[in-house]
Amino acid sequence: MPTTKEGLQRLLDFFVYGMLRAAESLGNAPLFLRTVEEEGLRKFLLINFPKFQASENPKEACEAYTKSIDEGGLFVTTDTTFTGDSNTVHAEIGDLCPYRRVCTMRHDERHPVHCIRGFALAEMLRLRLEEDFDWKLERFGRPCRLTLSRTRWG
Repeated sequence: MPTTKEGLQRLLDFFVYGMLRAAESLGNAPLFLRTVEEEGLRKFLLINFPKFQASENPKEACEAYTKSIDEGGLFVTTDTTFTGDSNTVHAEIGDLCPYRRVCTMRHDERHPVHCIRGFALAEMLRLRLEEDFDWKLERFGRPCRLTLSRTRWG
């Protein structure tokens, strides 16, 4: 176990990078990553359910989820902002994203950038609001910009 916050971050970087490469080798990276995020979020929501009371409004639910992650103390995501309405949420994710180093490595290596935060937010909305949301990384950079859009099935 890493003994410093920097060591923990490096362990996370290697884990996420390896997970992304494994997901791609299986042929359907988005499906694999969605499954991993769903499992982690179900555990998170089970443990934090009494404190995490997300609004029915997707923008407010994203803000509450991000705040709850920050209160957990593992990551700092205070440079993330959300705008939007009941159907679409726009997020700007700054330099404090715990996955930025991995995304930068993948971008520099000319691999697709799969935004782990995008997967997490879309899955959280699906689990909490019982509505499907698709996410799209609009721009990788400083800040990263992504859009979560309500999906109408049926």
